[in-house]
Amino acid sequence: MSNPLSLLTPVTLDASARQYRLQLAGGQGQEAAGSPGGDASSAQGVVAALHVEAWIAREALSQLGELRLLCLSLQADLPLDTLLGQGLVLQTVLADGSLSARGGLVRQAEQLGAQGGLARYRLTLVPWLWLATQQARSQVFQERSVFEIIEQVLAPYAAQSATWRFSRDAQALQQQAPRRGYCTQWRESDYAFLSRLLAEEGLGWRVQAQPDAAWGHEIVIFADSTQDDAVPANASSPARFHRQGAQEQSDAVQALARRTRLAIASASVAVWNPDARSLHEASVPSRHVAARAPRIEYDHLLGADDHSRGLQDSRAAERCAQRLIEGAEAYSDLFIGRSSLRTAASGTRLTIEEAPALGLQEGAPTVVLDTLEHAGFNDLPVGSVQAIEARLGAAEDHLRFETPPPAPDTEAATLGVLDLKRTAFAAGDAFFGVADEGDADASFDTGFDSDPTPWHQALATSAGPAPDAAVLAAARASGYANRFRATHAERPWRPQLSTQAGAGAFVHARALAHGVHSALVVGPDGSSSANGADEIYTNARGDVRVRFHWQDERARQGQQARPDDRSTRWVRVAQRQAGSGLGWQWTPRIGQEVLIKFTEGDPDQPIVIGALYNGRGAGGVPATPGGASAAETDDAALYAQAHDSATSAQSNQAAGLGGGHAPAWHAASSDAAGHRNPSALWGFKSKELGAAGPNAGHSQLVFDDSDQQLRVQLAASTQSSQLNLGHLIHQQDNYRGSLRGQGLELRTDGYAALRGGAGVLLTTYHGPSGEKLEPTADFAAGLALLQQLTTLSQSLDGAASTHQSVRLPGHAGSHQANASLIDADNAPHAALLRAAKTTVDAQSTDQALAQASDKSPATGENRVPHTGEAVIAAAAQDGLLAAAGQHLQVTAGETITLASGGPINLALNAQARLHAGQAIGLVAAAASADHAATGLSIIAVQDAIDAQAQSDEIKVQAKEQLTLQSAGAAVEMAAARKVRIATAQGAAITIEGGNITFEAPGSITYHASMRTLQGPAQSNFALPQFPQSICVECLMRRAAQRTAFISKGV
Repeated sequence: MSNPLSLLTPVTLDASARQYRLQLAGGQGQEAAGSPGGDASSAQGVVAALHVEAWIAREALSQLGELRLLCLSLQADLPLDTLLGQGLVLQTVLADGSLSARGGLVRQAEQLGAQGGLARYRLTLVPWLWLATQQARSQVFQERSVFEIIEQVLAPYAAQSATWRFSRDAQALQQQAPRRGYCTQWRESDYAFLSRLLAEEGLGWRVQAQPDAAWGHEIVIFADSTQDDAVPANASSPARFHRQGAQEQSDAVQALARRTRLAIASASVAVWNPDARSLHEASVPSRHVAARAPRIEYDHLLGADDHSRGLQDSRAAERCAQRLIEGAEAYSDLFIGRSSLRTAASGTRLTIEEAPALGLQEGAPTVVLDTLEHAGFNDLPVGSVQAIEARLGAAEDHLRFETPPPAPDTEAATLGVLDLKRTAFAAGDAFFGVADEGDADASFDTGFDSDPTPWHQALATSAGPAPDAAVLAAARASGYANRFRATHAERPWRPQLSTQAGAGAFVHARALAHGVHSALVVGPDGSSSANGADEIYTNARGDVRVRFHWQDERARQGQQARPDDRSTRWVRVAQRQAGSGLGWQWTPRIGQEVLIKFTEGDPDQPIVIGALYNGRGAGGVPATPGGASAAETDDAALYAQAHDSATSAQSNQAAGLGGGHAPAWHAASSDAAGHRNPSALWGFKSKELGAAGPNAGHSQLVFDDSDQQLRVQLAASTQSSQLNLGHLIHQQDNYRGSLRGQGLELRTDGYAALRGGAGVLLTTYHGPSGEKLEPTADFAAGLALLQQLTTLSQSLDGAASTHQSVRLPGHAGSHQANASLIDADNAPHAALLRAAKTTVDAQSTDQALAQASDKSPATGENRVPHTGEAVIAAAAQDGLLAAAGQHLQVTAGETITLASGGPINLALNAQARLHAGQAIGLVAAAASADHAATGLSIIAVQDAIDAQAQSDEIKVQAKEQLTLQSAGAAVEMAAARKVRIATAQGAAITIEGGNITFEAPGSITYHASMRTLQGPAQSNFALPQFPQSICVECLMRRAAQRTAFISKGV
């Protein structure tokens, strides 16, 4: 128990003669803490009223340290809030009277108690980089090196007087640093983001005291720890390896041990390059492999995202492997110890003289101090210390760290280092090192591998993790002590990427973007609004750029977005199917809202997996939340304005992100006032580039699932071209109009063509409804009609031959007998019948194509009909109508046959012409003799009948009587040379030249009521003049007059 009289002992506080002093950083108030004067309401006055009692600190390379100060004051009501955010410097008086400084930002200030006119305070100082842990951001960097990214992230802190710099070796690396194609900070603190980037690039950082800086220190980022500017020599280097004693004039290292662990023998890195579709590999061996040790290799496979980090070739992969192996080498051989070096600081180089060999071949070891834990007690008078403890308790009770050490802080969790049996180097049974009080055989434990409170349990300890007890005891005895962990100075120090103890878990793992996210597709300038018809912005692979909503948020807050933060990298678009030259092809357009997912949750690897509607169509029934009555609105009336030829309530009403996009077909209701559409339409609809609104051109595939009205429409708005199947109705976007029929419709206002390279079948014949569907090329009914044609043509061709008329070329052959252009062995009719009766194999496509040309009519279960030639076959069950508003042209390269089982009527309103290059044959009543009808009837109701043979004879023959009659005029017969009328019995009248000759084998009888014989007379008869050759002028004139060609010049 403390002496009760200590409560009456006065406490002497005079900082000017003490080992530890406190002052404001940045040259503010050069008077040390505890000096008289100063306004207690200001930071300078508060610092002046504080006296350092004791302190502890923890620091490490590339880690945030923590300095906790216990201070005493004769004032119990100091305004501690004036210290928050201020920079303070703890000055330590060295053995030669010089000063050593440690500075930091005041993160926390608290009063621990007061009694008897004495108060105890505790201040927590941290590097200014701690501020970066308090700000989480989401932002994108594109085509920037890691150095440019660091400068961008730290720029806001530099504006608040934070100081930092790159070491000269890092500056040299900066000139050749690769650019990262894409790098995302996603809901990460600036500190976590920077730590991850630095670790990936093999860069480290340290805290360097800078009393004139605003916060008493600066951050130095280095690339090569073997360089002096990266890791400078410690002010106490070289230091002696010696016991600690009251008579010692200089600080020394009191305990030192070396710990080696089995490390990997090589590191291999493989980087996949998605653009070149190649794998870049590199392997780097270790330069410090233990003799006769098992050979262990570490393989690190990087993906497409790592390619965007600048790892684009084998050389970059080799640099990455080099950093991995250097990190393993640094942590596989460590020095641990305790010292009284008051200048000891993380990130400094220290040479230890007179140290034991520790298995090293070289002389005095030179190490880089990595992790340190400090403790210090001010040299207060013994009486004052007792009085303080009697009033406020022991200082050790309050010397605890606020936060646990960073995880992991043990060598067992180091990448590439196996956790072997924990041991120290010894000669025989003696431990290499000097323990306190010179006991060379005493147990030595630095505590780095066995903290009293493990880091993962320290969060549950309300008092915070305690410093090492041995360090506290040594500091209490001599005023200062530390424990440290160090690496070989000649081995480059690298931050650890991942841990072995964590089964490959990353120390500086990036934040994972879980679930799905949405974003807007943007153009080249990051805008979500298209510029005219330029609605598509994509690369050759169909990737797009998007802008996340958290990027929009900065713009809404008035912040100026960086050019590379207005959009993302090229983002792949997932398709329902993708392959070599096959698959779906959908390219999101500028302004569309898309759904994003990240590969393995990596924010640097977004993929578009779909699109979202973010608006709604105009019109509708107003909402009635909470049972409230509907407000007066005209929205519902908009639906009624739609009809078969016009749309309504189709535009986007609710403007969302990017202006909003309403569905193409939205639910209304089944009645006419609701577009007769109870959400029955679904499918796909495109939009014309550069157009907007309901009148924009489009193409669409619509499925209509209305009850008993199933329908499919494939349509393009150009020339209203549509293929409609099923229940045919008018449709105007969301509006389902009136009935147009049922079945199939192929229509267009423009040009249409139907082409079939192997043949086309048009038929109205079909099998019984509900039964098995007939084969696609089934033409059984047409074949029956074609067979009737063949039979009829055979009969009529025989009649024409019998009666010496022109034969039917369709049956007999056109160019040669029994041959046609499509079949050398069959006339046209037989050739068509053979081609139409063709069947092919139903099991093999290749065999079927080969059999089509054979025109085999074979039947069987595995045979299906197929045309043997490229013919168009049309068959109508009830009738076939061909109508033309202007002209109807029928042409064929070989024959045209019009055949009917009944009559054929040719009805014309104007003139009829029949032109033949050869003969025209007309045979009537060849099949049957119907005496009630006329065999061949040619009647001109008006005008004349003109029959001419312009180069040969005209023969008019009759088996019975031949009658020439004129009902109202004369019958004239004329010839250029002779007219002869004769009977078979020999009587004849011959008119030739100027004579008329009567001939009769019997008598010649004249009957006349009067007989008059006059003298000679001559009367000329105008005979037609037939052309000797073709007269083009006459042809053109007659064609224009639409009259028959009779004589030249007429």
